[in-house]
Amino acid sequence: MAKKVIDMEAARNERRQKRALSNANKYQKEKQTKDSISRRRASKIFRRRVVYCSIFLILAIVIGLSVYNLISLKLEEAKAEAELEALLQEKEKLEEQLTHIDSKEYIEQKARQELKMILPGETLYVLMEEEEDAKED
Repeated sequence: MAKKVIDMEAARNERRQKRALSNANKYQKEKQTKDSISRRRASKIFRRRVVYCSIFLILAIVIGLSVYNLISLKLEEAKAEAELEALLQEKEKLEEQLTHIDSKEYIEQKARQELKMILPGETLYVLMEEEEDAKED
């Protein structure tokens, strides 16, 4: 048998290079799989974010419209209450005026002032106004 001399240092270096090459290939394959997985994961995360954002946006719009309707109804209620208060005051005023108008004194006063009516046995005196006196002079 022929004895072969093996250079230990060269064999070690050759093994190291093979391992490094093997590790580099392994790393490259892992990186490719990670890239494809991370792309899928990124697209999945993006879709999830889009869905969450759209749900949040829809909820915000619904809540905003509800708040707007609530505020407008409150303003309308306040306006109606103010109008009711004004109408109640006017009603009180008119009722007071009605009781005053139904009295005999008021009817007699209006008949004397506006219709120039007198009671039997009274004498009506008509006085000339100052302007008419000034015109005659």
